[in-house]
Amino acid sequence: MLEAAELKEMTTTVPADEGAVTPNTEYGLGLFRTPLSCGGELWGHGGSIHGYETFGGVTEDGRAATVAVTALSSAVAADIEGVLEAHQHVQELVDTAICG
Repeated sequence: MLEAAELKEMTTTVPADEGAVTPNTEYGLGLFRTPLSCGGELWGHGGSIHGYETFGGVTEDGRAATVAVTALSSAVAADIEGVLEAHQHVQELVDTAICG
C-alpha cells in the first residue's frame, strides 16, 4: 500500500496533450488521469507490445475496468489517423464500462 505522500506524488499531473488520444488527459508518475463522459476521472495506464494493447483504470470511488485486445491499433489501420481512431475505441470501451 502506498503512503499518502507517495500517492500524492503519483497523482500530481502535467498535460499529456502530445500523443494523448483523449482530450484533457494528464500524466503523473506512472498514471494517466483521463476525464470520463459521466463526470469524474479515471486513474490508470495502458500499454502495448506486438499484438496486444491494454487500457484501464479506477475511479476514486472504486469503479474499475480494463480492456485488453489482441490486435494493436497499427494492425488494423494503415495510417496514424486510423491508429489513433482504433485506440480511441479501446478508451471509449473503458469509459462505457465505467459510466454504463
